[in-house]
Amino acid sequence: MNSIIDLYIKRSKFIYEFLFCFVICGILGWIWETVYVIIAFGDITDRGILFISNINGIPVIWGLPFILMYGIGGALMIWCFKPLASRPVLLFFVAMLTMTIFEYLTSLIYEQIWHRLLWDYSRNFLNFQGRICLFTSVTWGILGIVSVKLFGPLFHRLYTKIKHVNVMHIMILLMVVYIFVCYTLRTALFPEMVNHLKDDS
Repeated sequence: MNSIIDLYIKRSKFIYEFLFCFVICGILGWIWETVYVIIAFGDITDRGILFISNINGIPVIWGLPFILMYGIGGALMIWCFKPLASRPVLLFFVAMLTMTIFEYLTSLIYEQIWHRLLWDYSRNFLNFQGRICLFTSVTWGILGIVSVKLFGPLFHRLYTKIKHVNVMHIMILLMVVYIFVCYTLRTALFPEMVNHLKDDS
């Protein structure tokens, strides 16, 4: 009985710490992409699920500065690639290959379900179908090393220092649910964001 309880506690802790990493990585990803676009193109583009809606002429900000791709990708890299922490070269190539495949499948599945493009790398050097390209693949490799060597230990220390764990767990669960609700509402509330592929299909 005690072994079953211990196993439940360990799995529960893992799940919440994974979701903790998921939320933080998604927010950091939004900051990264927003800053990158500002520096590279001098413009602020629509990223993630942070929206400004007009209600009776009054602008209302809702959603979160969060990008799902970075949330899932970052959490997966931190936990799945941890055994490669002592082998950075191998970690780089494994992260680059794995996350490139993940990025391709994410783009493909999202387009099939929502009929819109999450990104388009058609103008980038060595791209494939505009879904993946050399630059982002190399970036994933670098992020793999940074995630495992830096973010993973940092997030673990932050998580273990939380005093009111049960309150934090409730907040994490509510935030995760809210994130997926926002992504579901995104297309419904902003039909102008639906890619033209829907009309051509």
